[in-house]
Amino acid sequence: MKRLALIVLLGASLGLALSACGHTSAFRLSGDENNEYALKGALAKRQLPAQPSPVNTSGQPRVFVLAAGAPKTIIAYDLAAGNVLWKTDADVQSRIAVGGDFVVAVEGKQLVARDQARGAPRWKVDLGGTFVGATADRERAYLVTKSGGNTWRVAAYSGSNGSRLWSQDAAGQLGAPAANGGLVYVPFLSQWLSILDGRSGEQLTRLRGLDEQISTVQANSTATYYGSKNGVFRLDLRSATGKRDQASYARVTWPAQLERTSYAPESYDPVQQGYTASDRARVLFSTDAAEQGGLTLAGGGYVVHYFRFLFGFALDGTMRWAYSHPRVELVASAHTGGVIAGVSTNGDIVAVDPQTGGVRAKQSLGIAQQVLGATFDADGWAPSSEAGAPETITALVSIARDHDARFDRVKELAVIALAKQQGAQVSAELLAVLDDDRAPQRLKDTVVELLAQRRDPASLPLLTEQLAVHTDYLAGTEADSLAPVAKAIAGLGAPEVTLDGKQVAAALAALQFHLDAPTTASPELAWVIAAMAAIGKGAERPALISHLLLYHADDDLGSDATWQKAIVTALATGATPADRAALAYVAGDPRTKPGLVQLIGEVLGPGH
Repeated sequence: MKRLALIVLLGASLGLALSACGHTSAFRLSGDENNEYALKGALAKRQLPAQPSPVNTSGQPRVFVLAAGAPKTIIAYDLAAGNVLWKTDADVQSRIAVGGDFVVAVEGKQLVARDQARGAPRWKVDLGGTFVGATADRERAYLVTKSGGNTWRVAAYSGSNGSRLWSQDAAGQLGAPAANGGLVYVPFLSQWLSILDGRSGEQLTRLRGLDEQISTVQANSTATYYGSKNGVFRLDLRSATGKRDQASYARVTWPAQLERTSYAPESYDPVQQGYTASDRARVLFSTDAAEQGGLTLAGGGYVVHYFRFLFGFALDGTMRWAYSHPRVELVASAHTGGVIAGVSTNGDIVAVDPQTGGVRAKQSLGIAQQVLGATFDADGWAPSSEAGAPETITALVSIARDHDARFDRVKELAVIALAKQQGAQVSAELLAVLDDDRAPQRLKDTVVELLAQRRDPASLPLLTEQLAVHTDYLAGTEADSLAPVAKAIAGLGAPEVTLDGKQVAAALAALQFHLDAPTTASPELAWVIAAMAAIGKGAERPALISHLLLYHADDDLGSDATWQKAIVTALATGATPADRAALAYVAGDPRTKPGLVQLIGEVLGPGH
């Protein structure tokens, strides 16, 4: 019995020793998962504030910026006070993670914690392997590395002195972690999300995605989100189902022109654990309390940050507003719950209202260095200054007229959204795109279609002004926009559009000049004829009949099938007896080109 007691005692001691070393395995291929009871217990341990608030113990909204240089520079900036807290040179190789009174990042081959009040190094630890990812909460820093052949490790370090508190090894791939409220979330093998107790390293539970991979995880002060490139789950009790349709899940749509957009950094991509261009194409959102049956996005919409631009969308994908940052790109962004915060490559900081796109605040780091990336710790930040008037039309015009070839597809999105705005000035701006020699042809083709569909009666005078440009070889001018302008005017002939009589008369006169000009080519003539027929309501008939009589025997134009169809269709549609007589006369003229004779015969019918 004594020997048995000694064995039991030694076994218990060994178990305690192994537990103290932190090498109990939380990451196994089989085990308890999607357990609602265990998940409820884990969430009960999570201590989150009632309202969004910064992680740092001062409670002040801050942003920690990494600027280029040799070496690079970390800049801590107080968003509430609008001033720089400190700057320090550092060889930062990762994102900056924010703790209570410290920040942590990989510098060289070490994980380095810096005092958040002064920027001085507080502690350093060797990575001990290949860096995978790091995060922090108020009390601790968490590091995931890979060492040896196939061993991954997550370890916790005291934020105050850097002592290692625990570690857990895995024989399968771990992703970059996230943390909040005393819990650590670690993706495992793209199938699971392990939830660990930040204090002890104990696995409290784990979730398995049954119909979607788990390759991203992000946390703010009040919520945790995980998922993949397809959508996001909010971590709550419904997560135990493992299924999209039974969990708090959201999948938003963004236009094809914003194709590089994603929900969060890819946890298994080591490149994305540093600041990269992927940070400039993000969906930004905030959520209301989860409700049965789905995830509710705050404000009934979401924002896409796409390089220099911010686009606000309603839940159905309709664009509500647009913001174009002047000259340079926004390299980092965050939804604070109150504003969309962004920092640009030249150190500008902007806060935009997520509902209207109005600018709530503008600040500047006041630096000459290029900003590489930034981490916002600004949950709840909502500058009290009244938002400026939204400048959506101005922003869309700025995007459409941008000459950066990288954004050609974004320009298409801009002109599509612009065409949905009201006012004659919109048509003028769309026409200006057509006049821009540097605008890509695909964009011009899109504008042509939009002008035709727009049917804005207020645009007729502006379109008429465009017709004042004539092809003149001596003067060196060319009516490049004639066809699209005429096509847009033709769109105004729809029954539901009411036009001013004087404006119609002016437009017909301008169109007739091009109709009669020998320099107008057949394709453009076809649209000129269509436009006159669409808006003329009969006033155009004499000019069209005169045109037909002049060219029906012309060797070039009279034989052109496009012109034949355009002129005959215009006169035959709603034809008066005079129109039919003119067509019959032309058909009977022996000089008339055969194709034109045949077409008139088909329109007028036998015995015309």
